[in-house]
Amino acid sequence: MFELYLGIGILLIIVVVIIVIIEHNKQKFVHAIESKLNQYGTLTKVKKEGYQYELQTQNEQISIRLIYAPSVNEVSFNSKRHWQLFASSGKKMIETHGFQDVQGTKLIIIFPQPGKIVKYINENEVVFVKPKMDVFGMHVIHIHQIETYFNPEAK
Repeated sequence: MFELYLGIGILLIIVVVIIVIIEHNKQKFVHAIESKLNQYGTLTKVKKEGYQYELQTQNEQISIRLIYAPSVNEVSFNSKRHWQLFASSGKKMIETHGFQDVQGTKLIIIFPQPGKIVKYINENEVVFVKPKMDVFGMHVIHIHQIETYFNPEAK
């Protein structure tokens, strides 16, 4: 009986360590995103349901939402309310939490690194999303496109 409890305890410790490591890596990405965004204006953390940040640049205020999508092959935007993550384990809907209805400039940053970001034009056509492309009233980028979004001439 002792061996059973020992095995369960070791398994529990391993699971907790894995969860802590994953959360630590996620927070490193969030801090890197915050650091990059601070270069382009005043970044404010907000407690709104649909998004997490507001960035005040010289020209505009941008509402920013982060989407954590580890090991995802594709992120698709089928409409302004229908967003999906596709991974080898299947597909998952992303809750919009009303972000699509926020007024003004909206930016979604997907991290750590999605395979493809696509926008459905109709049932049969998709296009690959570029940093300044309108995606149902929003802009969608991944973490490595932040500089390109704010400085289109920088590549």
